[in-house]
Formats: sequence, C-alpha cells, structure tokens
Amino acid sequence: MTAGLLHTGRIWRFTYSDDSVGGALPTGTVIYPQVFARIFTEKPTLAILEQGLEVPEMFSAILEPGNFILQHNDQFEGIGPNISPYIGKRFRIISIQTPSMIDSRHYTRIVMRRLEIANSNLLQ
Repeated sequence: MTAGLLHTGRIWRFTYSDDSVGGALPTGTVIYPQVFARIFTEKPTLAILEQGLEVPEMFSAILEPGNFILQHNDQFEGIGPNISPYIGKRFRIISIQTPSMIDSRHYTRIVMRRLEIANSNLLQ
C-alpha cells in the first residue's frame, strides 16, 4: 500500500434484470475485492445542486492500483480499517479520471456520491 492511502474498499458492478411484475432486480458482483483509497469530501457544484442532487456531499478518491477498468455507476464500498468513517458505506462513481503517466505511479481518481439503499433485502 502506498503511503497516504488510508482506506480499503471493494468495487461492485450491478446489473439489473426484470422480475415477474416488471420491476428491476439488482444483482451485484465484486469486480475488485481489494482497492486502496484516499477519500476526500468535496463541495458539489451549483449545476449539480440545480439538477436535483438531494445529498450535497460529494467525495473524491484516489484509488490504487490504478489499472482497473471502471464504469460510471460502479460502486465503491469501504471495508477497512475498522476506525474508518466510511466502513460499510457505499458510494456511486459518477466520474473517472485516469492519469496520463505511463510509469509506476498508477492510480485512478474518481468522484462519487454517497449511496443510500432504501431496502437492503432486495440486493442479491
């Protein structure tokens, strides 16, 4: 782990299939089980607030290793350390920036927002 990457997490990717009554049933898969991160609280822009973002907390994170393939709406879940304020919390990735460096400094910067699940019994 690189110095300063204080949090450990995993990356989830969800797919949605139709259920018997026409609703969507999410099914998640952990695509990266061990990701080191440094998480920062950000201020949302006025444009995002005007679009109806209800929770004004935005977060950015630097992830390592940076050689993963992420998609928008993937989720980051904090799993450690035990004293982390983000343990057990999920964030939806809304922006992905990869560096242009081709040397050993591989990392990925993401912007995310806090994800709150209304009913966790529906997750597969």
